[in-house]
Amino acid sequence: MGRDLSSQQSPSCFSQIMKRKRSLISSFVMICAALYFCQMKHAVGLLDEVIESRILAEIDLKKEFTQQKTVSSLSTHPAREEIFWDRNRRIAESLLARNDDKGLPRKIITAYLEAPMNDTIPGTGDQGDPKREIDKGTPPEFYEPLPLRQNTPEDLKKYEYPRFRTCHDLPAKLPVDRGLQFDKLGNVVVHNVGNTPTPDDYPWQEAPYCPVDADPFLPWIHDIFPSLDGTRVEFVAQNKRRCKSGSAYQKDILRMTPQVALLQSVSVEVIDEGKARTLAPELWSESDKDATFYPPMPRYRLAPYEEASPEGMWTRFICRFHTTDFQSGKPKILKETLSEYPINYELAGYRKNRPQLLTPKGRETNLFWTSTLLFSCPIPPELQPLVLDGSTILSDGTPTLHVDVVPIRTSPRYGSKEVYFTEDMVGPRARWETSGKLDTFNNSGITSNGFNATQRWGKNHVVPPVEASGRWANLPICAPPTIPLEEKTIDVADNVKDDMNKNEIASKEAMMPLQKEKPHQLTACLWSAASFSERGIKDVRNKQKDTVERLREWIEFHLLVGFDHIVVYDNSGAHTNETSLEPITSQYPPSKVTRVDWPSLCCNNNVPGHPNTGERSSQYAAENSCRSRYGPYTEWMASFDTDEYLVPMGNYTNLKDVVKDAAKGGTNILTFRSTRGKLRHDFTREAEYHEKARDDSTKIQILDKAANVTFLEAYNCDSSPLPKPKYADRAKKQIYRTDYVLNHFVHYATVTKPYMEQYRATKSQGKRWQRILRENAPSERVTDEIHEAVMVHTKIVTWKNTRDTNIRCHKTARADRAWRAKGCYIGFPSPNGTATFGRPADDGMVYNCFINEKVENYWLPQLKERLERWH
Repeated sequence: MGRDLSSQQSPSCFSQIMKRKRSLISSFVMICAALYFCQMKHAVGLLDEVIESRILAEIDLKKEFTQQKTVSSLSTHPAREEIFWDRNRRIAESLLARNDDKGLPRKIITAYLEAPMNDTIPGTGDQGDPKREIDKGTPPEFYEPLPLRQNTPEDLKKYEYPRFRTCHDLPAKLPVDRGLQFDKLGNVVVHNVGNTPTPDDYPWQEAPYCPVDADPFLPWIHDIFPSLDGTRVEFVAQNKRRCKSGSAYQKDILRMTPQVALLQSVSVEVIDEGKARTLAPELWSESDKDATFYPPMPRYRLAPYEEASPEGMWTRFICRFHTTDFQSGKPKILKETLSEYPINYELAGYRKNRPQLLTPKGRETNLFWTSTLLFSCPIPPELQPLVLDGSTILSDGTPTLHVDVVPIRTSPRYGSKEVYFTEDMVGPRARWETSGKLDTFNNSGITSNGFNATQRWGKNHVVPPVEASGRWANLPICAPPTIPLEEKTIDVADNVKDDMNKNEIASKEAMMPLQKEKPHQLTACLWSAASFSERGIKDVRNKQKDTVERLREWIEFHLLVGFDHIVVYDNSGAHTNETSLEPITSQYPPSKVTRVDWPSLCCNNNVPGHPNTGERSSQYAAENSCRSRYGPYTEWMASFDTDEYLVPMGNYTNLKDVVKDAAKGGTNILTFRSTRGKLRHDFTREAEYHEKARDDSTKIQILDKAANVTFLEAYNCDSSPLPKPKYADRAKKQIYRTDYVLNHFVHYATVTKPYMEQYRATKSQGKRWQRILRENAPSERVTDEIHEAVMVHTKIVTWKNTRDTNIRCHKTARADRAWRAKGCYIGFPSPNGTATFGRPADDGMVYNCFINEKVENYWLPQLKERLERWH
């Protein structure tokens, strides 16, 4: 038996030995794996520590800067949510450091398009007789109360616009238009000249580039930026209904009517979800949301003023703020606010005696203050410090805080009988009631006694939830605009990096103007391009290409005469992909010149007198962007062109002294009349050929500006003596106080502070409230062109107008009607002022212009000296 037992034990021992070996090997492998894991975790931890230390250092730097401000932003806002935001950014920066672009969810600007409202009674309204300008048409009739919008999220059409990625892309890559396009031959395609009707599917052809034609309740946004105090997000949008105004575009004008409705405020009551479902149970709603990421949001009911919530009295958009929780990768809803207007567009029209903002025919392009839509979204207090110090922007410029803009959709208000006011605004109702009178549409009127909100909207009109509403989504919130104020020497490469169009986080040498005294007295805004087409020109070969040559001279001159800062909105990208104005602007320190990349197209580049009147939307938006972005930095501002020079006259040698003295006399707006200078014959050169000649084999005798002669010198020969005639007001330019002018349109201060003064507040101060207002002297006045300042207009003379100068400008042309009609564009200065003006010289050429002696003898030598530094 013993033998049998031993023979059985031998295999058992062997198996135990093998098990022990396997166990030892497994343990060894596990120990190695554990050691490897610990080492990797330690390495990653070190990386995270480095990233975190860099973030904390950056935050400390910004906090130090913030504390140096006159008013500390952190002392005026609730404590920020340090834990979530610092952790969230640390995770995001870690993903960036690992080049894990896929792991970092970037939000794409998105539009959700909603179908037109079912608010119009079929068969009502018309657009009038297209041949009778006085016939403005008849407004449609609307269902009362306003039908509920019973959309679901699935009913909305979604378009994404991925060109924008980081804050460096603002505002250049917002989905404004098609952008620069080329045909098969490589020529630029011109869409904005002419009178060709649009196809029926035009809105959907445009939607991949810009959604506004397909859903006209979406604002046509050109710029987005936080205010300098971090309390609100500012929006600059254009009224796209103005882009097509001719009789060939009646269906477009009708379709785009909601663009004007956006200028009309609505009043809402803020309610909770329970009340919303009780009042409008048929509306779509969603339940079972994760409250961590989707906390309960308010709902909104259209309500008359007396029932509206205080924050909902004068609004039009719901603003939903949200971010991404980078730990889970999920979107996180934060808060909602209601939009605000900086001006009341209806009140401005009412006090201009133009209370109707739109007509069915759509020919109200002369209401200049309706061209640009300005509004803002109040930033929740707990987010304001984060926006102000740039904590929501990652190191590569990626924004982590976004806002959705959700229009509250209502029917437009037509005519003087539908103005929506309170008695506090404009006085007793009996004063502005129009009951029993015919309005401008020659019918009995839609309502009496002003707009009746309860009658039109009903008592239970609840706005759909955001998820079921057409809207702009994921609009980025970047840093407030800044201007470095400390002078420093920077090379060209550094200057390019500092272009303000990149929307960088505020740095220590930048200063927020929270002080009582603004850092600048005088700022210039310029909208220009390296090459561009004149109004009404469709042939892309006929482009002006002298801006780059002009720009340096223009900048140097206006820095010479006292401008503290110049902001250049570079529109080159709308005309060419080969060049820009950056080679010039980058050679100036950021404390003197700021460049904003602004490639948006003019939606209509026809001449003003065209049946389809021109609308240079890009220019109008740029001007209002400049005023809104940089107005808080400066007391006075002017927007003008590179061929316009604002020149101190008399004893003045600095425009800052001109405006300071003007302000002492009660002036808020200083107007410069405009007359064209002629190209002086003594500063021309002859040329035989021209690049725009259709037949290259034909010699064309032309004149051109001589080389090494400044534009100011070459065109210092005005067709009118000083002071200039009143007709020169038409193309005037203005310097204005930024705190006084609330809306400006190229030549006109369209809305000023007095227009927004309300009846009850004015009467309580013992002052008279005037229903109809107009700016008059001394508040708005023309400059004393002999003793204060004058504008010299150096608009280029085209090559065609320099042909046959020896005939056109000769005394014998007076007797020939054809030659007299062609005119003389070359200047022959009158040697003795008005005494010799119009008389012929010995060679028969007629003296036809006047030299500005202060420009000639005082300013030009200094300008030439400054320009010599660049040679």
